[in-house]
Formats: sequence, structure tokens, C-alpha cells
Amino acid sequence: MAEATQASLRAILDTAADAIIGASDEARVVSVNPAAERMFGRPSAELLGLALGELLPGLDTERLRATMADSMLMHSTQSRVGQLELQALRHGGTAFPVELLLGEIANDAHVRYTCIVRDLTEAKFTEEYLALYSRAVDCALNGICISDARNYPQPLVHVNPAFSRITGYAPHEVLGRDTSLLNGALTDPDDLALLARTLQSGGELGITLLNYRKDGSPFHNKLSVSPVRDSQGRITHYIHVIEDVSAQIEVKQKLIERTARLNATFDLSPDGFVVFDASDTLVSTNPAFQAMAGPLPPEVRTLAAFERWFGALCGGETPALTAAATGAAAPRVFQLQQPALRVLECEVRRTKGLVAETFLYFRDVTQQREVDRLKSEFLATAAHELRTPLASILGFTELMIHRRYSDEKRLDLLQTVHRQGKLLANLIQELLDLSRIEARQGKDFHIVPAPLTDIVQAAIQDAAGTDLARSVTVGEIPDVRVLADAAKIQQALTNLLSNAFKYSPAGGPVALTARVEAGADGAGVVAIAVRDEGLGMTPVQLQRAFERFYRADTSGNIPGTGLGLNLVKEIVELHGGTVSLDSTFGQGTTATLRLPLVAQPAAASLSAA
Repeated sequence: MAEATQASLRAILDTAADAIIGASDEARVVSVNPAAERMFGRPSAELLGLALGELLPGLDTERLRATMADSMLMHSTQSRVGQLELQALRHGGTAFPVELLLGEIANDAHVRYTCIVRDLTEAKFTEEYLALYSRAVDCALNGICISDARNYPQPLVHVNPAFSRITGYAPHEVLGRDTSLLNGALTDPDDLALLARTLQSGGELGITLLNYRKDGSPFHNKLSVSPVRDSQGRITHYIHVIEDVSAQIEVKQKLIERTARLNATFDLSPDGFVVFDASDTLVSTNPAFQAMAGPLPPEVRTLAAFERWFGALCGGETPALTAAATGAAAPRVFQLQQPALRVLECEVRRTKGLVAETFLYFRDVTQQREVDRLKSEFLATAAHELRTPLASILGFTELMIHRRYSDEKRLDLLQTVHRQGKLLANLIQELLDLSRIEARQGKDFHIVPAPLTDIVQAAIQDAAGTDLARSVTVGEIPDVRVLADAAKIQQALTNLLSNAFKYSPAGGPVALTARVEAGADGAGVVAIAVRDEGLGMTPVQLQRAFERFYRADTSGNIPGTGLGLNLVKEIVELHGGTVSLDSTFGQGTTATLRLPLVAQPAAASLSAA
């Protein structure tokens, strides 16, 4: 029976995972099990007789006794058990951590101490790894919380400091509760439903939610959810990583708004823009540029191709548009021949940095150039026209001051001075009228419904007063009312009648007629025509008739300022009407003025002498 017990004990010792060493009273090894051989890397023959200090440095006789003296007494066996953690040495001197349980044997002549040695290498590694992992989680800038997937409703079992910093909840306020405590009134239910389905299906999810902090303030939470599975593949926990991206979303929203404003400005700008990226590939053009130069062909995708295409529109060599792409460079001027004659100013800007782009800025200065040309011509012509009557006035008055003339001659000179002074006064008055009309754009016009017959009658009387020897043949005038400033339209008609008189030097007939027509928009208009059978105009003269200071008569025999027709045109167009000329050289001219009607015409007529 004793032999069987001994054999059983030996089998247990031989199969134990921990090293078991029997030590003598002098702290020398007297027995070892196979696990000790594996742990220390030596056969039992080498281990037997070694001092324990060679295997477990620092464990000598004195420490053994001291450890046992401080050890715990087991009342069931009335024996003591001591415990130590220290460094052991493998064969070759490699140190490794071990846990040592010491027992004392009282009645054995050979074995005084039993040493059970457990290798803590893997346990220490795991412990250090877990400590490192825990430290990494606690130091993470993103909030991390872990929920228990095995219990409903997946309560939180761990949160890191970043979670508390982001949400305002302390750990003890959230542990045991689920993540729904972060939801609020504006949290999207569709997003929450997607999150619930993902948790139920065991999937992973990345989503941005509108969540709420403990103080009720909202924040945008970029949430990542991943499951943790055990060795059997069952989900035990979920890891939730939260990131407060409110600032990024706010910046993104501001960028979107700023981009929208820039795009609106880009699209609505009257100036043209063409943009190329860092590789000189076309990025975009705005509608204004396409209105100037026409749509870009599909093959124009690079800066070089654009320069060739733009050069063809200019009818010349390919321009190096980016040759002077600096802020200080003066704008370059190009004259388009296609699709229409235009003068364009071009400026180039190259942005610097990671996203280098080239901006071509085009401004249509055709009208500006034309205005500058007309202004120069106007000033030159005005100076000439003002100087001519002044020279006559000064010259004749000087003659009368320094010489004596007969009364008849003196009267003739005074009549010339008076005539030139009147011409000068008319010129200045018409210049003032034009300037006032252009400056105020008709704001001082008193446009109201006015009877057409009254306006026509007043204009005929004014024209007859300027030339008592002439009369106007008036046809049937519709009894209608027009939207007009009666005084201004009367002035326009008077100018047309005066021109008809002046350009009929032989005294030919001048006729005025009026009729109701349908306008371009379907509304009614009245057409007032003044016809003479005088000198007439050539097509070239007709084309320039409305220009300021232009006069068909270059002989100087017909008085005038060259501003009358231009003044008529300005007045009529500010009334929403039109004026046109039809003329044949040597046969006469018809000037037609069209004004909007107020009411349907009634049958009536005006006859005049």
C-alpha cells in the first residue's frame, strides 16, 4: 500500500507543470522533478547537489529560514508556507522571473524544504502588455469606451479619460449605462437605426453622429465601432472610439459656404476667368469668358492649347499669356477678331504653395475704349465748335472797335455777331441738355399720360416761330395719349422739324404724320414721322447721323451744332421709345419717332396750316 502511494506521488510530481525542488537543511538540491529540468535547462544529475542560490540567486540558508519564520501558518496541517518572487537563472545565465512557494518538512532526514517554482515569464509579459495597452488607451486623444455585448443593453464597462473630457461625464456616471445617454433631440434616428443594426449583426461601422455632452451642448461625434471576439468567435465586447469633429465640420461648412460665394461671384462676374492647375490643365471657365470668346472646344484642355486657340481668335500669333505672371505686370491688351470684334485686357496670377494654380483674368474694355475715343472726339469737336462762333464774335467786335463803318455795314456786322452768339448759345444749351440727361438718366423727366395732339401742335408752333417763312403739312393725328414728358417730346419734335427746314434750303415741303402701330412686345405705340424733300443723306452719312457734332453738311452754309439728333435720340430712348431715319441722297429724309401708348386710339384728326 505504501509503495502504491509512493508511486502515485511520484507520478504527480513528474507530471506537474511547475518545477518542484527538494532542498536540504543546508539549502542544497536533493531532488527535482522533470519540470525543474525543463525550466532550468539542466539534467537532474547536474541539478542535484547544487546550492539553491545557483538556481535562485539570493536564496541561501539564512533567507530560507527567515522566509519560513515570516510565512503563513496553515492550521489544517500546522505547517508554514512561504511565498517569494525573485529572479531565477537558466543554464547559460539567462535570468527569468519566478514565483516561489516554500514548505518545510519536519520529519525527513534528507529533505528539509520543498520549493515549488512557477515561471512567471509569460505572466509578466502579459501583465506588462496589459499595462502598456491600458496606458495607451488612457493616453489616447480620442474617447474610447468598451461595452459588454453579453448583457443587454450592452452596458459600458470601461471609459478612458478622453471620453470624459469630450463628453463631460465622469467614469462613475456612465459605467453600467449604454451609449444612448449621448443621444439628443437632433440626433438622426436613421443613423441610430443603422448603428443598432450594426451592433446586432456583429459588424463594424464608421459614422458621424450629432451627440450631446453632459451640459447639453451638441457636438459632432465621428464614431467607430468594432467587435471583440473570444477564442470561439463569439462577440464579448464592443469598442467605441469617439472623436469630436465639431471644429472640422464647422471649418468644412465655412469652406462650403465660402466656395459657394466664390462660385456665385465667379459665375455672375461680368469679367472672364480661366483657371489652370499646377500641371497647366484646364480647371474651369466662367460664363462671362464664354460670352466674350465663345465656348472652348473639347480639345482645349491645357494652357498651351488654350494659348493657340486664343491666338487664333485674335487672328495673329500665339500669345504667351503667362510670360509676365506677376502682380506688378501691366494688363496686356488683345483684340479679338472672332466671334466678334472685342478688345480684352488680360491679367495673369500664379498662386504659390502646395496647390499652385494659374488664373487668367479677362476684362472686356471694348466699350470703355470706344467711350474714350468718343470722349476725345467730343472734346476736340466741342472745342472746335465753340471756338468757331467765338472767333467770329471776337473778330467782328474788334473790327467795330478799331474801325469806323457806315450804319448799314455796322448793322450787318452786328447781325453777324448776333447770329454767331445765338449759335453759341444754342450749342451751349444743347450741351447742357445732353449733360443733364446723361447725368440724371431721365430722373427729372415728368413722364405722365399726355395728349399727342397737344404735343404735336406745340412743336409745330415752336418750329414755325424759328422760321416764319416755313409751314408744316400735318396729316391725320390719332387722338391718343402717350406716356411722355410733354416738354421733352415737344423739344425732340421741334428739333426734327428744325432739321427738316434747314436741310430743305430750296423751301421744299415738310410734312408731319402719325399712326398707331403694334410694338415689338405687342403693346401699342404711336409712330410720328417728319418728312422733308431736301438734301437727303448718303448711306455713310445716315449711319453717323446720331453721332455728336456730326453734320451731313460740311460746307458750313447750313447753321447747326451737330447735337440735335443725338439729343432727340437720348430723349426718346429714356421714354422707352425709338427714333429712326430713312433717307435718299438728293430726295429727302424721313425721321420717325415711336412712343408707347396709354390707351387705344380714337378717331380724330388735327389739320394745320
